[in-house]
Amino acid sequence: MVRTKLIILAWLLLLVPTLLLGVGAWRLLQNESDRLALHEQQSAAARLATITGNLELAIAEVKDGLMQRLALFSAGDLPLLLGNWRQENPLVRNVFVWQADTGLTYPDPEMPASDEERIFIRRYLPLFSGELDWKQPASDLPSPPATSASASADSVLSERKELRQLASRAPSPGLIASLEKISTQPEESGWRSWYADNQLHLLGWYQPTDSKRRYGVEIEMMALLSRLLGSLSPPYGSNESLALLNGSNHIFHQSGPFEITAASPPTASRAIESLPHWRLNIYSNPSTNTVQSGFLLIGGLLTGSFIIAILLGGSLLLWQAVRNQRDAQQKTSFVSNVSHELKTPLTTIRMYAELLGEGKIDSAQKQRAYLQTIIRESQRLTRLVNNILDFSRLEQGRKAFNCHEVDLVELVRDILSQQAPRLNDAGLRLKKQLGAEALRINVDRDAIEQILLNLLDNAIKYAANSGELTLCLQREQDHLQLILSDRGPGIPAEQQQKIFGKFYRLDSSLTSTQPGAGLGLSIARQLARGLGGELHCFAADSGGSSFCLTLPLQKESS
Repeated sequence: MVRTKLIILAWLLLLVPTLLLGVGAWRLLQNESDRLALHEQQSAAARLATITGNLELAIAEVKDGLMQRLALFSAGDLPLLLGNWRQENPLVRNVFVWQADTGLTYPDPEMPASDEERIFIRRYLPLFSGELDWKQPASDLPSPPATSASASADSVLSERKELRQLASRAPSPGLIASLEKISTQPEESGWRSWYADNQLHLLGWYQPTDSKRRYGVEIEMMALLSRLLGSLSPPYGSNESLALLNGSNHIFHQSGPFEITAASPPTASRAIESLPHWRLNIYSNPSTNTVQSGFLLIGGLLTGSFIIAILLGGSLLLWQAVRNQRDAQQKTSFVSNVSHELKTPLTTIRMYAELLGEGKIDSAQKQRAYLQTIIRESQRLTRLVNNILDFSRLEQGRKAFNCHEVDLVELVRDILSQQAPRLNDAGLRLKKQLGAEALRINVDRDAIEQILLNLLDNAIKYAANSGELTLCLQREQDHLQLILSDRGPGIPAEQQQKIFGKFYRLDSSLTSTQPGAGLGLSIARQLARGLGGELHCFAADSGGSSFCLTLPLQKESS
């Protein structure tokens, strides 16, 4: 009970710290995985900010170019100049002239020249009628707060915008003469985003200084977007895809190595200020973007392997310690039992030898009996010493077999005749079924004798009350079988293999009353296997136990 508690305590001391270490390592892996995922998201947001900034700059350049062109028309025939411009420039969808006191003057709201002009007038009627302000309301220009990942990119883009504006304000010498007619006083201009029929439209207007006339242009969105889509591509070799989403949150355009669906979650998203309610999203490839899951998988496997290695190593050490303790106890018991068994025949031999030496025994019959006892105890002592020597050699792998051809029938008869007095004294009657035919086999004579003596000793100790032993020697196709059966109490089926273990003895009243070290059957099986055969136990038909020694017919000398 105490030993079991110590083992349980040792297991707990090993298991609890190991599990705590495993939980801590897993938490660290999760934190590191989250950090990698956040870093990847921030990197994607920074790349998206750069792409969006380039797109904003491209749209701004288009708007500035169109606005500069409008400024050049202020001193000419506006309807004629605007109409020709619309025919020549694919970016221009519609043009208009608006007067503060009279309203829209071109195109003619009463008699539009085409369906496109009629739709254009109806589309912007709230603006041309004065119901809405020409300037873009602040609420229509959402600007999402910049994250820490995109703050540096926004700073760079703002600097690029400022440089571009400074460059656009410095006209080349060839344009100075054509721009002298334009007043140097500040003029008004602007751009207005407009949603109609669930589509985005961009309308630019220009009003010269000290003038009530405003004129402008509506951009052809498809022409503008077709020229911008070329810049909407992820970096070369990137494993990411880009998607441009319109105001209805539908994918207008996508580019990248994999297909984007409506259900795909974006890694980062950014609004396009020049195209209100339009967004640019960046997506990571779910089939190949396995950094986080791969990190967790590999880290988890390494952690699991580490935990398993600790548990297995600790278990092995614990098992080895328990085994060493058990072996130590068995060896201590073995030394004690062997000492007792060696002392018993030595005491008997000494006692009878002293009686004979003192000449106190006059009866010749008693003298013969004493001499037979001395011989019998000497043989017993020889068997014990041989068992100990064989056990030592077998344990160290130094047992050498001297095999030569012998007649197994004759060998068994000789051994049984030598052991007949012992069997008779134990009250056992031996039935021999050896057959008349000689069975020649290449085998170690001493090993066979040692095996058979150990089996007979086992029968004398535990089956003496049965009154009968049966020894059968028979030949099969390629091997011989020597079967020794008794009518004793038998061996439980679950212990028929355990009895061949070192120092193992049945936990019963029989073994507790009989001396022994638990080595006889273990040595017998090892000797049998050393000869290329086998020794096993099974229940006998008579109700006792049977031990079967199997030997091959051909055995090479070792």
